Amino acid sequence: MKKFYYTSTALIISGLFLFSCQSKPENSPAKTKGELIADPITYEVIVKNPNPDDEWLNECLENTNSSYLIEQVLKEVQVGNLKAYDYYDNHELSISEIEQIITENDLNGRTGKIQFEENWYWDKNQLQLKKEVKKLMFGFEIFDTTGKLRGYKASFVVDLQK
Repeated sequence: MKKFYYTSTALIISGLFLFSCQSKPENSPAKTKGELIADPITYEVIVKNPNPDDEWLNECLENTNSSYLIEQVLKEVQVGNLKAYDYYDNHELSISEIEQIITENDLNGRTGKIQFEENWYWDKNQLQLKKEVKKLMFGFEIFDTTGKLRGYKASFVVDLQK
């Protein structure tokens, strides 16, 4: 009888231990399904039309709320919820460095491009291309003395996975 008691107790304790150590699935990020086909791919997207007469770009950006994305990401970077890194040497920027870059370059108003770094997955069962954004970088507009757009300058890299 004692042997049965010890065995039962050991099984119950083992079961409780095993179930208490399992991670909760709702806290784990969903793993992107599919075959990895780009690890990573980096590309730029124009998010602010520099030429109002460009009807094609106007149409492409018509349903895009990029200013909201820019505003939200900058807000989270400023409070430290997202990490930002120097575009040129990749050191982590302090909050004061971030504030200086945002203010001096008016990133909310002058961001014209966003560069994305993503992994791409092909799900052959669902016939879908799935993207996982890893990093993004805001490019702000640079103008010449006549007010003509010369190009874009890198601000900082925001790592969405840290």
